[in-house]
Amino acid sequence: MHEFSLASAIVEQVKEIIEEHKAIRVKKISISAGPYELIIPDLLQDSFKIITDELEKFRESVLELIRKPARITCLECDYNGEPDSEGDEEFAFNFKCPECGSRDTHIDRSYLTIESVDLELPS
Repeated sequence: MHEFSLASAIVEQVKEIIEEHKAIRVKKISISAGPYELIIPDLLQDSFKIITDELEKFRESVLELIRKPARITCLECDYNGEPDSEGDEEFAFNFKCPECGSRDTHIDRSYLTIESVDLELPS
């Protein structure tokens, strides 16, 4: 299960942040991922809960997944932004550039990123 290892990696990174800031607990973790990261949100949430269930500093913490829109770079005109469409079967995910119409485009993959960690700090 891909989501379990992602949740585990998130928790390990947040543990380092907790230690660095001497936090009492984690309130919320916001992560972002592009549409092609193949993350099933419910499985990620369930995995996160399983991993953090016994961790005192993660009790009642919330994991928020923010989906980033698809982005392409056109190799013809240097357009960088959202594609017109989701591609088509003939061209798979080779998107058409909305500026010049070229199919010589590259999908900009945004990997899973921890955007923010909301901590409760000592007074």
